[in-house]
Amino acid sequence: MLGSIFQIVDVRDDDNRVWIIRMTLCSADDHHLKTIFEHMKNEHGGGEKNLLSFGNVLADMGKFDEAEKYYHRLLKHLPPYDPDIARCYHGLGNVTDEKGDYDSSLEWHKKSLELRTKALKLDHPHLATSYISIGCAYFNKEDYEQALESYNTAFDIIKKAFDGSHPDIAMCLNNIGCVYERQKNYFKALQCHQKASEIRLEYLPEHHPDIGQSHHNIGNIHRSLGQYEPAFKHYNESLTIKINSLPSEHRDIALTLENIANVYKDKGELQEALSYYKRAETIYDHSLPSNHPSVIQIKEYIEYLS
Repeated sequence: MLGSIFQIVDVRDDDNRVWIIRMTLCSADDHHLKTIFEHMKNEHGGGEKNLLSFGNVLADMGKFDEAEKYYHRLLKHLPPYDPDIARCYHGLGNVTDEKGDYDSSLEWHKKSLELRTKALKLDHPHLATSYISIGCAYFNKEDYEQALESYNTAFDIIKKAFDGSHPDIAMCLNNIGCVYERQKNYFKALQCHQKASEIRLEYLPEHHPDIGQSHHNIGNIHRSLGQYEPAFKHYNESLTIKINSLPSEHRDIALTLENIANVYKDKGELQEALSYYKRAETIYDHSLPSNHPSVIQIKEYIEYLS
């Protein structure tokens, strides 16, 4: 079994402080998962047995409640001034953002940035990571000017740290593109997302979820412009990648299903739209709290079309 690849199915914390993980063994044909696993292993600390990395992987797999509990438990055992404290704060900011608690997310990320600013040089890439996440919290709070300011600060740091192309540059371009989309500056948004996609295709494994994200966001622009066929094309490419690289109940799969439904709704094909909304609802119900904005919205769509 050495070197085998598993997909996380379920994670829970029992009463004896033991983490119980249920996994499925992937088949030898799941080459894309092996490639993604190797990339994630490097991304989260290589071969080191870093306890923090487990929390990060839980979050990447969409296990947000479990990741949040894990970060809090880890914080209780870290010595003062340990650099992993800032990383735990950052992780907590990410999972609270995913759960729709954007005020808490902003608070955690600002605490992380405060510690990192004291410990690191002002042009260190870890500061850029904090600025990106702060920008995401502002974006989700619909404060687009603050979001853009944070993303641009991160972009300036990353450009100095990495010459030419780098996945972190793609992340900044992706996020800046999302702000431009909300501001209805679709030409600039499309430019950002296309450039981000080019960088990701160059540096990331073929089925990496970030490539799926780029297809999703390019689909959003085409939908906003009323260009439904290109929107369908990119959404379906995004969906294929996400299904092949993420757990079946990951919220990012639901997000793409929901947007495919939106295109069908725009075209007046309401039964097709309803079918996709219901598929998205099933995933949201398993992956998000009942008061999350995405859960509330999808149920309103279904009620309207039923």
